[in-house]
Amino acid sequence: GQCCRHSWALGWHWGCSPSEVVLTTSPCPLLPQSYTPTVFERLSVNLQMKGKPVELQIWDTAGQVDYDRLRPLFYPDASVLLLCFDVTNPHSFENIFNRWYPEVNHFCKEVPIILVGCKTDLRKDRSLVKKLWKNKLEPVTYHRGQEMARSVGAVAYLECSARLQENVQAVFQEAVEVALSSRSRNYWRRVTRSFCVLT
Repeated sequence: GQCCRHSWALGWHWGCSPSEVVLTTSPCPLLPQSYTPTVFERLSVNLQMKGKPVELQIWDTAGQVDYDRLRPLFYPDASVLLLCFDVTNPHSFENIFNRWYPEVNHFCKEVPIILVGCKTDLRKDRSLVKKLWKNKLEPVTYHRGQEMARSVGAVAYLECSARLQENVQAVFQEAVEVALSSRSRNYWRRVTRSFCVLT
């Protein structure tokens, strides 16, 4: 069948590297193991949605504070936003509400949001948990993730582990489903639209 092509803009900050959001899944590698922050990079991902091939053009935009003025340039055509955080990094989690949500709510208020908790395998890492406890912190629970999703008006909350390859492709599939269903609400104004991922 004919392949649908969509664009996907990715952005993140140091709290959760892109390799922890999408590592290597079938049918193709999504992002490299090693990562160097960039201002702009394009990647291509092929997925199967209901038996039909979907090609995603991924627009990778840096999430560092230094690029705050450039990042909004990639927002105008977004069809769905993925706000991602590291479940073992409370600062990364807090940034969802304090930094990323205000930004995307300002530049693309009507675009649906999916909240994604990453690195879920590390919730059981005893040394890491012990380190958090010493600072009177703890990993972000699934329940807290759901609460945050409601706080930012997300249409869904998902968790994944790139290391164990658990639920990673499901994150992309959910995003595509949300984007496709958004057509009836007039989010898609052109044939090629973009997704935006912030972590």
